[in-house]
Amino acid sequence: MTENEFDVLWQRAEAEGYSHRLVAEYPAWKQKQRRTFSIVAALLIVVAVSFTVFTMQQRQLRNYEKVYCNRVGTSDAQWATLAAEMLTE
Repeated sequence: MTENEFDVLWQRAEAEGYSHRLVAEYPAWKQKQRRTFSIVAALLIVVAVSFTVFTMQQRQLRNYEKVYCNRVGTSDAQWATLAAEMLTE
């Protein structure tokens, strides 16, 4: 047996050992990947919902003190009353 043949056989045997180990460890690795993905997805959903709730609360806290209209004869109070009536319906 030549040195090259010995090296090829050695590499084949070594690769076979690695492949058996990888096949044996794959289910546990896949389960860990799924668990990690689920945790990351849940955290992203919590952050998105929290951000949405926070921005909705900020929108509700705004107090519009002025109303602008391009008609000269309409007062700000009239537009504010109209807007309040529309919001309550």
